[in-house]
Parts: sequence; structure tokens; C-alpha cells
Amino acid sequence: MTTDTTNTESYDVVTAGGGPAGATVATFLQRQGYRCLVLESTTFPRYHIGESLIPNTFGTLDRLGLLPNLRESSFPEKHSVRFVSPSGEESDPFYFSEIMPDEEARTWQVKRSEFDQLCVDNARASGVEVRMATTVEEVLFEGDRCVGVRAQPRDEAPYEIRSKVVVDASGARTVIGSQLGLKQPVPGLNKASIWSYYQGGKRLTGIDAGETTIFMLPDGAWFWYIPLPDDIVSVGIVGSPELLFAESTDFEAVFQHEVERCAPLLERLSEATRTEAVRGIRRLAYRNQQTAGNGWVMVGDAATFLDPIYSSGLFLALGSAELAANCIHQGLSTDDLSADSLGAFAEMLGDGIEVIRRLIHAFYDPEFSFRKFVVKFPEHRAALIDCLVGDVIEKDMGDFLGALAEMTPPPPAW
Repeated sequence: MTTDTTNTESYDVVTAGGGPAGATVATFLQRQGYRCLVLESTTFPRYHIGESLIPNTFGTLDRLGLLPNLRESSFPEKHSVRFVSPSGEESDPFYFSEIMPDEEARTWQVKRSEFDQLCVDNARASGVEVRMATTVEEVLFEGDRCVGVRAQPRDEAPYEIRSKVVVDASGARTVIGSQLGLKQPVPGLNKASIWSYYQGGKRLTGIDAGETTIFMLPDGAWFWYIPLPDDIVSVGIVGSPELLFAESTDFEAVFQHEVERCAPLLERLSEATRTEAVRGIRRLAYRNQQTAGNGWVMVGDAATFLDPIYSSGLFLALGSAELAANCIHQGLSTDDLSADSLGAFAEMLGDGIEVIRRLIHAFYDPEFSFRKFVVKFPEHRAALIDCLVGDVIEKDMGDFLGALAEMTPPPPAW
């Protein structure tokens, strides 16, 4: 598309989406002297799922300057992950301190409306211009090069903005992937999710009070149990649509039925009261065949989403945003905004995502269990915890993946 540039605004970087990924990439680039604009379709604070941080977000959060806010927050501290079998047998907690030093071995369970507000306020404080209630309706191209966006403010006329680089941080909407026909499902990961919130759910004591607990069901489905502020717990189930919706397509009815058939979870909720309506997503996993092009790049959920089992969503959002910001800075400083330049981080990030995908595939294999794995391969317990904390980028995980393949066949190649 050829655009009319008369009276059109111009920025170095326009980001579609003001969540953690979009706010992060804009913050880093604004601090390096670039003029950045974030366009967010909603108005903050707003609800979002995906509440569990993992420890390897520590470095990015530190460089963003957000650690003081998190330390002073009411967010529960998270030191571990625990898995509970269908019979109620609990694994030993996987404590992050087994492989990480001091403060980096803990993280937080966050209320996303508050965490996302922290991120976008931090972007504003760094000089980023943020426009809420403004949707990126279309990404504009001249030939194969992205040159800007068409913005649609709520209740106002649309307008065009020129930009040297467009960052797609639009989450599951994946505005560029949808526009260019790049978005596709992930073979072997056809899962749905349904969730809600309870007040008064039982918590463990001491250092375990803020842990993520995974309750597994006999048919491959599982529940998350995530402690949040104000005595609230987030509870959600993930399973195949064929299983979850076999008898009903109503989120409320399905969720209640599944909670009642998970005895260990039901015991945790025996004195709890559900506080919110049930929400759901009928298909979780997707990926884009291409995550960077001439003048554009995708970050976070806009590029890929696999599964919530290892709480990797926020980690990949923050990590990919920082990696992308480095490549965008390099591209702008050398006037090379090609796909190869802007997407130079994609292979490195993709290798880490592949490790996570392999472990997700193993989790859904009924013959695989973490207990069996660490008994058979005690020398790889640390590598398994590396995966749970997100330490999989620029790291040789070949021996771990080889051991994993001995217990469960790898999934088909992407």
C-alpha cells in the first residue's frame, strides 16, 4: 500500500500493544534516544490472564528499573513449583534456589492489571508516548517494507502514522500475523483453557505460600493454582477441547464439573468462595511462520503462544522485547531495517522456545512424569529447573533434550 504522508505523524518506533512486551521494547528504545509511540486498544488498568512470573525475568525487570516496585508490592513471592498427581501424590517442590543465587531465586505472582500498569507507567516515565483506547487497525506497507500504521481511536476518525519500525506486541490478536496470513496452529498442541478466581483458598505455609501448584488429572488435563494478593487464588484448567467440551460447551458448567472431579484441588477450595465469572479460550496455541520483516518485528504473544504449563508467557514477552529492542537499536543506528537485521534474535529465541516446546510435549505424554525423570536422570534435575525458571536462551540444552527423548518421543519438527 502507498500512503499519503501529508500531515502524517512520524516516529522512530510505533508499537501495537501496550502490555508488558510493548511497554518493554518501547522503554528500552526511548532510553536510547529514539522517539517511540505505544498504541493500546484498551484503557488501563485492564484485566489480563497470565499472572505467574518465572525467575529469569529478573534481569529484564532489573534493567527496566521495576524491581523496587515489585519488592514493595503486595504480590506473593514465588519460590517454587509443585506437581500433584491425579491420586494426590505431591512431587517435592522444585525450588529455584537449587540453581539460582540469592534474590534471583524468587519471583512474584502478579495481578496483571497492576503489573501491566507498572510497565506502561514506567514507559511513560522514560519518555514514551502512550495512547490508550487506540487500536492499530492496519499495518501500512510500501512494497514489502512496513512504513507505519493506521490507528483507530475509540469514537474518533482513524489516522495514519509513519514509522521507521513497527513492533507488533498485540498479543493473541497478532495484528501483523493476521494481516499477512502468517498465523497458524501448533501441531500436537490443541488445548483449551477455562479459569476463574476464589477467595479463601488454602495456601501452604512459609516459603511455599506463594508457589504455583499444578494438579494433574488422569486424562492429561491439569489445573493451575496461583496465589494472588488479597487472599485470591487464580484457578484454571487446561485440556483438549474434545475432553473439556464433550458434554457441554458452556464455560461455567464445564469448569464446575472439572473442579469437582479433582479431589486434591477441591480440598484446597473447601472453604473458598468463587469471586468472578468463568472465562475461557477455546484454542490456546499458535505461531507465526515469520516473526520479522522489512521494517517490522513481533514480540511476546504476538509471535507465539504455546501453553501455560510452565508460566513462560510473561518471560517470553519481556525477554523477546529486550532482545528485539537490541536488534532495533542496531538496525536504526546502521540504517539496516531489513528482516535479517530486525529478526537477528529470532533464531536464538527460537532455540529456547523449542526447549520449552519439548518439555510441554513431554508433560502431556501419559508415560512421562517429572518424578520418573529426576529418578532416572538425577544429573539433569538442574537442567529441568532451568526450564522452569526460563534459563533456556543461549544455553546448550542438548544433553537434557537427549535424556528427555529417552523417556518420551520428541514432537514433530515445527
